[in-house]
This record gives sequence, C-alpha cells and structure tokens, in this order.
Amino acid sequence: MLRHVLSIRRLGREACWLLAQQTIGMRSAKERSDFMLGRTAVLIFASLSLGERLCVTAAVRQMAGYIVYESPHDSWREELGRYQRQILPVFDYFVDCLYSYGLPLSAWDMEKAAPNFPVINVGSPDAHPAHALADIACMLRGSGDLKGVVAAWIGCDNGTLHSLIEATAFFPFALRVSLPPHVDAGPLKNAANRLQTPVSFVDTPENAVKGADYIFAGCSGEMDTEAMQVWRLDADIMRLAADGARVLLSASPVHAITVEQSVFASTASLLTRQADYRLRVHKRILHWVFLENERAL
Repeated sequence: MLRHVLSIRRLGREACWLLAQQTIGMRSAKERSDFMLGRTAVLIFASLSLGERLCVTAAVRQMAGYIVYESPHDSWREELGRYQRQILPVFDYFVDCLYSYGLPLSAWDMEKAAPNFPVINVGSPDAHPAHALADIACMLRGSGDLKGVVAAWIGCDNGTLHSLIEATAFFPFALRVSLPPHVDAGPLKNAANRLQTPVSFVDTPENAVKGADYIFAGCSGEMDTEAMQVWRLDADIMRLAADGARVLLSASPVHAITVEQSVFASTASLLTRQADYRLRVHKRILHWVFLENERAL
C-alpha cells in the first residue's frame, strides 16, 4: 500500500510510535547507507526555508539518493495548482518521492491526484509531522515515559503546534498553549475539543510554563515589539517551570519568539538534539514510505 506523510492524524498511532522509537534507536543521525540509491526526490518549496531544505537534502544524500529542488520562484506552483490531477502522474516518470513545504494540507487531494509515489509534508501552515515526531522523540529520550509529562507552547502557532495537538491523541503528554491575543485560537481549540485530549489554552506564558517539563518556543508571527517582550523565554520565566525543564525551538531562530542567550547556552536547551533527531526522523520516514523495498534497518 502506498504511504504518504501528510499529518500526524493520517499517520496514525502505530506509525507515529514506530517512527519515534526508531528515531531514538538509531546509532547516529549521520550514519550513511545506500537505501536511496537510484531514487530521486523532488523538493517542492512554496516558501524559502534553509533549515528544511538542508535537513531533507542531507537525509536523502546521506542515503545515496538524488535531489531535485523547485524553489518558490519557479513556475511549478501555478501549474500544480491548476493541473495537479494531470501533472502528478507525470512526475512518476522522473521522481520516486515528493517533499512539500509551505503548501496547506488542502492543496493535496490524494484521492483525485492519486500519485504513484510517496508525498511527504515537511512543513505546512497546518501540519508539520516530521518536526512533531522528532520533538516527541526528544521528550521520550529525556523522560523515558510521557505519562504525566507537561509540555508548554509559547508564541504564535505554526504547523508544529497543529501536529503536537494531534499527537496528544497518540502520546500521553499534556499540552498547555499560550497564544498572543492577535492569533485566532478558534481552529486549534476546535481541534483539541474534537480530540478530547489534555490540551488546554491559557492567557499568559507564565501560566503555560508553570510546572512544565518541556517548553516549546513558538513563532513570533505578527507580534509587535511590546508583545515580543511578553511572549519570550528568559531566565525569569524558566524559574516557573519544573526542575530540569528543557526548551525546544519550534521555528527558525529568526522567526521564533526571543529566547534569551543564557537559556540557549544552558543545559535546558535541546537545540542540538532537535537538529540530530530531525535528521534521524527524516531517514526513518524514508524507510517507512519505501518499506516494501527495504533491505535492512
């Protein structure tokens, strides 16, 4: 059966747990193999992201695969938007999998387009399954068991937050979310209500962080200077968290809320482990989508 990676919900419980556990179990993020030998991946990027392009390219190339990159400045977007059903089958002659970045989930109508190759979402406004799984693997590595673990999200929403909310249906951690007032929390609250999982929304970063084991630094979004002084991570707010609390960055440093240098430089920061695990999870995803042809894990 053809496998796609579009969202946490569509992946399902079994696949999410498998990918998270295999991510932790890899000996090294940089281990090389010939698993993608002879396979070509196309990167369809609707917006620029050095981090995502670098991570995906490294994963494919370290497994001996080939990359074709289509930037936001190329003409593919209009063609794919208007003729997705006609064009995607043609892609099958040239590539073995497709990575999408910056396109909402609604852009992919899998039933109508029926691509003959895996489509992997590496970041959309409403889902970022790879980041969420990598960060959950970080939490599993740190806590061993997520029962009783509380994670806090501070800042504007992005695809990672959407995916973390969905992940609470499969992984037993609680999530407290603090969004700036200008962010429309309605869709996120509706999603959490449908899941009936331990996701709560609070008014201030302090209420989100209080007693939390993991703190996600979200996006800065459209925050003004005044809001940036409130939705930030510094030594003072970290004192409200649980002993040994760790910080995860959920956007590129220039697009994330301010994280004080002393916090970044402390043992609380999981930035390096996040980079390590994101490379790992992309390699595990490639194994998973091509599982029927896999020779060895």
